[in-house]
Amino acid sequence: MTASLYRRRRQAGFTLIEMLMSLAIVTVVTIAMGGTFLVGYTAISREARAIAADTAISDASLTLTRDLQTAAAIPTGSITSGAGSLSLTYGSVAIGVAYTIDANQNLIRTVGGQAFVAARGMTSVTVAAAPASCYATVTLQPSATGAVAQTLTVGNRPGGCL
Repeated sequence: MTASLYRRRRQAGFTLIEMLMSLAIVTVVTIAMGGTFLVGYTAISREARAIAADTAISDASLTLTRDLQTAAAIPTGSITSGAGSLSLTYGSVAIGVAYTIDANQNLIRTVGGQAFVAARGMTSVTVAAAPASCYATVTLQPSATGAVAQTLTVGNRPGGCL
C-alpha cells in the first residue's frame, strides 16, 4: 500500500517534459498568429498608401485640368514642397490663379487672395508644353511611399487652336 500511495503522490503534477512540450506548442501557435497579423497589417498599410496616392492624384488633376483647359495661356514650370509657383489667368474678366505646395505637401490653389487646399499629399507638379501649343503634359507626384507619378495630357483651346 505504501508503494501505491507513493506512486500516486509522485504522479500528482506535470513533469518537466510535459511543461516544455506545452510551452513549445504555445510558442509555435503564437509565432504563427503573429506572422498572420504582420502579413495582414502590411497589406492594409500598402492599400492605405495606394488609396492616399489615388486620392491626391484625383483631387489635383480635377482642379489643375479645369484651370489649364480654361487658361488664357498654358503656363509651364514645376512646383515642389516649399519651392516654385504655377500661375495662370482665365475668364473674360481675368481671374488669376496660383498653385503652390506647402510644407505639409498640400497643393494650394489661390484665387483672389484666398487659398484653398486643392489636394493633400503631393510632392511635385510639373506642367510642360511646347511654345504656342494647345496641349500640356502635367506630371503629378503624390507623396505616399511607393506612389508612382501620374502623367496627364491637358488640352487648351481658348480660340480654336489647330
